Amino acid sequence: MKKILDYDIDKVHIFKNIKDSTRKELIKKGKIKSINKKDILFYEKEKIEKIYFLLEGKVSTFKMSEGGERKVIFILKQGEMINEIILDEIKTSTVTCEAFEKSLVLEYSIEEFIGIVENDFGLSKNIFNYMERRTRRLYRQLKNSISIKIDKKLAAKLYRISKEFGVKSGSWTLINVNISITYIADMLGCKRETLSRAMKNLQDEGLVKLEGKKIYVKEIELSNYFKGN
Repeated sequence: MKKILDYDIDKVHIFKNIKDSTRKELIKKGKIKSINKKDILFYEKEKIEKIYFLLEGKVSTFKMSEGGERKVIFILKQGEMINEIILDEIKTSTVTCEAFEKSLVLEYSIEEFIGIVENDFGLSKNIFNYMERRTRRLYRQLKNSISIKIDKKLAAKLYRISKEFGVKSGSWTLINVNISITYIADMLGCKRETLSRAMKNLQDEGLVKLEGKKIYVKEIELSNYFKGN
C-alpha cells in the first residue's frame, strides 16, 4: 500500500474548498492502492465497505446483461468518485469496476468517511453537486439510448467522450483515450458489426476520421447530427 502523503489528494474534485481539519483527516484515514489494466476493483452485487476515488489513470464501470454482454456505464478519469456511498445494510455494488489503464485509487472505509463528512458541510455539498452531475450524465445516456438510430446513438456517445477526453487537432478533435470499436459497442450495448456499420456511416458524413487506432471527430457537427431530426 502506497503512502498517501506522497500524493496530492486535492486532485479529487469533491475535496476542493474543504476545511483544513477535514483535509488532515482525509490524509490520515485514506489508503492508496495501485491497480493494473484489466484489474477488477469490485464486482457487481459484491458487498462493499469502502468508498473509492481515482487519483491517477482511468477506470470503467459496467453491468452485465443476462446474455453475458457488457454494458459500459462510465469511463471515469482522475479526480472522480468511483462508487456511490452505500448507506443501507446490504451494501452491494450496482456495477463492476475495472481498471481501464494502470491507475491509483484512494480508498476509505465508508463508516470513517461518513464521520468525516458529518463535520464539514462544504464536503457534503461537494458530494451532492458531484452526484447531481453524474445523475444528469445518466439521464443523457438514457435519452440517447431510447428510440433513436444506432448512428445517432454513436454520434452522441462520441460527442460525450470527446468533451471529456478530446484534444484539439486542427479542425478535428482527437479522442485521447484508448478505446476500440468493440469497447464502444459495449458502451452502446450493440454488436461490433452493427457499430462498425454506424461508424462507417459517420465517416461517410465527414463527422469521424479513423487513423489506425486513433479516432478524430468534428464535435459541433456531431452534436448537430444526433440532435437533428
